[in-house]
Amino acid sequence: MTSSDGGGERPADTLPGYRTAQDVAGEEAVQRFVDALGPVGGHVADLVIEVVFGKLHGRPGMSHTEREIITLAVLAALGGAEEQLTMHLCISHRLGISPAKVIEVFAHTGAYAGFPRAVNAVETAKRFYGDLGMLPLEQQQH
Repeated sequence: MTSSDGGGERPADTLPGYRTAQDVAGEEAVQRFVDALGPVGGHVADLVIEVVFGKLHGRPGMSHTEREIITLAVLAALGGAEEQLTMHLCISHRLGISPAKVIEVFAHTGAYAGFPRAVNAVETAKRFYGDLGMLPLEQQQH
């Protein structure tokens, strides 16, 4: 895996956050994220991965799963972050968070951030889980 810092290519594995990101999100997902930002934003990918996975995910007190549930709620509340929400739905699925629990997170978020945001998050989840052949979600366990 490589990432561009604006001064050429170097192995991203030399950054500690990348190893944690690969463990949590999977190597392919991390590479897709880095590739999506391309040569223009490789340094931004490094910053995101190093702060989120190198600093936050390494802190004691919460599991990766708990942190991911919070991330889903925040992205749903923000709105307009459907691409990032889809990426985190993939991570939550990888971590074993059930679709039913994800929908419950969005329902709860709606009470505090507004139901239009929750509905948009549910629509994003519907597309994500539909692509995995996991619909209807009512059959999934909490």
